[in-house]
Amino acid sequence: MSKDRLLASRRLDVALALVGQNDTEAAIDVTRAAISADPDWEEAHFVLGDIFERMGQLENAIEAFRQCLALDPVDRMGAEVRLTLLGAVAMRDRLPPDYVRALFDDYAPRFEISLRDRLAYRGPELLFEAIRPYLPELLRPLRVLDLGCGTGLVADVFAGHVDVIDGVDLSPRMINRAKAKGFYRNLIAADITDLPDGLDRDYGLVVAADVLNYLGDLVPALQAAHERLVPGGLMVFTLEHGDAFPFDLGPGQRFRHHERAIHDWLKDCQFEIVADATGILRQEKGNPVSGRIMVVRAGDGMSKLIGELGRLPDPDLSIDRIVH
Repeated sequence: MSKDRLLASRRLDVALALVGQNDTEAAIDVTRAAISADPDWEEAHFVLGDIFERMGQLENAIEAFRQCLALDPVDRMGAEVRLTLLGAVAMRDRLPPDYVRALFDDYAPRFEISLRDRLAYRGPELLFEAIRPYLPELLRPLRVLDLGCGTGLVADVFAGHVDVIDGVDLSPRMINRAKAKGFYRNLIAADITDLPDGLDRDYGLVVAADVLNYLGDLVPALQAAHERLVPGGLMVFTLEHGDAFPFDLGPGQRFRHHERAIHDWLKDCQFEIVADATGILRQEKGNPVSGRIMVVRAGDGMSKLIGELGRLPDPDLSIDRIVH
């Protein structure tokens, strides 16, 4: 079958315009025409699934999202996320990295306007207020690692109070926006669960503002952060509340974490909770989104080792049992 991506693109533009006019029936017809022009274009299948979901035709939506995922297994469109929310596939322990990267590459030019002006986002300010009482005890020069740095909103707030800030983000376009601010020493496009060698291993503070919400299982990110902190260094981060153990995926396509799971993961990763507060992180569809603002301290591993040794059987008692 011949493929005409240009024709398909024009038809899909028309379909999206019809969606904007709430003419979903016509939008479906035009989207199907776009697919007939280029059956292998995953974006057209994704749009078809989105329109079907808006109309409440969930089985048709699931079929379209599955076709999108089959055409693009790395899932830059986030079809698997939509299938998860529709209950059609099992929930994974993180959002697909290629999807998150593509999402924020596209979002970068309007990111700050959207968060600050439309969503009243206050994550960096809440994190700074949470960490402020502990800043005097941290070793100087104070080096900070900003996980999921985005366009540099954390640096906007923290820069005047610390000595060095390095940033990591999956999205190269976000990194470019952050670089233009001039606050960061190093900026690296990388996954926060697998931090590159180019970063230090003696940070006094790690900041994670509204980034852990894109991970279900927090252990890989917490372990990576711990490896980069000096013993006694602090990590401050935000999370969204969850009632399902250990986590669930909310309608905003962000994970929500259960309190008991958070505490278990922190203990396993050798972090001690210093402060745990709640606050309004942002607005979503006119409703406040509350979350946790946590400060934790990195241990050096000795307390865990001592605890494990303390549970070993007494050598004398062991010998006594063997003898008798």
